[in-house]
Amino acid sequence: MNNILIPTDFSKYANYAFEAGCQLAKSTKAHLHLYHCMNLPDDWEDQSPEEKMSDHRENNIAIEVRHQLIELQTRAKDYGVECSIHATGGNFLKDINEVLEKVKVDLIVMGSHGASGKEEWFIGSNTQKAVRKLRYNVLIVKNPVADLKFKKVTFVSGLTVNDQEAFKIFLDFVKPFQPEEVHVLSIDTSSWFTQPTIVMSESLKDFKAIAKDYNCKTHFYKDFSVQAGIRHFVHENKIDLVGISYRVRNSLKRIFLGSNVEMLVNHSEVPVLSVGQ
Repeated sequence: MNNILIPTDFSKYANYAFEAGCQLAKSTKAHLHLYHCMNLPDDWEDQSPEEKMSDHRENNIAIEVRHQLIELQTRAKDYGVECSIHATGGNFLKDINEVLEKVKVDLIVMGSHGASGKEEWFIGSNTQKAVRKLRYNVLIVKNPVADLKFKKVTFVSGLTVNDQEAFKIFLDFVKPFQPEEVHVLSIDTSSWFTQPTIVMSESLKDFKAIAKDYNCKTHFYKDFSVQAGIRHFVHENKIDLVGISYRVRNSLKRIFLGSNVEMLVNHSEVPVLSVGQ
């Protein structure tokens, strides 16, 4: 892993992501990049120093943001991690894409909620945008992570061919952590969306073959919903990390099913890796 990007709004959840990102960067010898999208006009960076100074409110915002980013940069260096800072004004999704064009990022680490997020129900709006729109692996952190060790990990799958490719990416991500157990999990909700058990069991064998170099266990776990099944499985097996592939649903399916990734993040107590494809 070479570069890790942490978008931050300086909230407590963003701080959880920062701490996790620092630990990841240290363990993988990656370069850390901090990014903040300021509440300023799109053309802020293009203005002359005189124009910036003339608007005291906007200038004060930029000065405060830079001060907070430098504080985080200093904290990262205390970890022994090299860190660069980036700040833009305007639209989060547009501007983070501009940063991503400049920096070859291997992983984005974000807090599950932002400064204004209703943490009981909603994934933070910027985190949601990153998961939905950016074709990158996004590690979403909801709680403080004192010691980032992914010893027991699970990959949640509908057991499709596309998920097999995502599973390979997931295995590449966890490899440096030398996990003791890799679990492949598919949820049986007894609904018309679920394939027959014998089909699912055969598909699980394909995933186990992909993870032949790991202590891999497969599960076809019965529960009343996908989200409930994941939560219960994670709790029962003391899982440290959940991986899941994000594929955009069409609008009709989203009405009925929502996004398993977004629902999972809302309720998961452990970090979630959304695998972008």
